[in-house]
Amino acid sequence: MVAPIFAEWNAFGWAAPLAAFALICAIWLTAPRAPAATGGAVSDTEVLALTAKHCTMCHAGKPTHESFKEAPKNVVLESTDQLRKHAALILTQTVQNKAMPLGNQTTMTEDERAKIGAWIAAQH
Repeated sequence: MVAPIFAEWNAFGWAAPLAAFALICAIWLTAPRAPAATGGAVSDTEVLALTAKHCTMCHAGKPTHESFKEAPKNVVLESTDQLRKHAALILTQTVQNKAMPLGNQTTMTEDERAKIGAWIAAQH
């Protein structure tokens, strides 16, 4: 004879596999994606123009964004050397997760993200 408490659990046994499947789907849907192909090499000048447009208002030696007196996390992105130094972070936060620019205040496009990703990929 099955105890009454276990009999109630058997009625909901289907929930565990369904929850596991839903979790796997959520992980797959939200996983960072590789940058899309841009159709050509991205020059240092081009990537610096993109970062000047979208990043350096906060990530500069002297930020112009009213919310910052210094670059967040001391990440300054004003030169190609600085971009190379922080390439992994830029790839994750800007290209894959799309968390930067914060709130996409500067309306960075998918094409611009792809170009930054292509430039970073070409550095290795």
